[in-house]
Amino acid sequence: MNDLIAIQKIARWEKLKTLVLESVSSPITKRVYNMALDEFVSWFQQAPRRGFTKATVSTGRVSLKARGLGSSSIIVRMSAIRKLAAEAADNGLLWRTSWPPASRA
Repeated sequence: MNDLIAIQKIARWEKLKTLVLESVSSPITKRVYNMALDEFVSWFQQAPRRGFTKATVSTGRVSLKARGLGSSSIIVRMSAIRKLAAEAADNGLLWRTSWPPASRA
């Protein structure tokens, strides 16, 4: 049963990510947003989080700074996360405890 739940969460994540990527027209922006979203969900899964909240996103930003990324790299990644939040809200897909999906590993 847990496998089914994990598959459903992955499907929701993929749907949401697709909505974000389809909302931008530039192939370069799509590539960078795809990388940023994958990076964010990977970071999110590394430790217990309270959900996809403003505080979580702020903590994610701090972790990007701690990695030594430049301002422009952080801004692009945060733009992808803002787009993620907007698409999730617009499509009724914001979850607090069930987001993001379980790891595929």
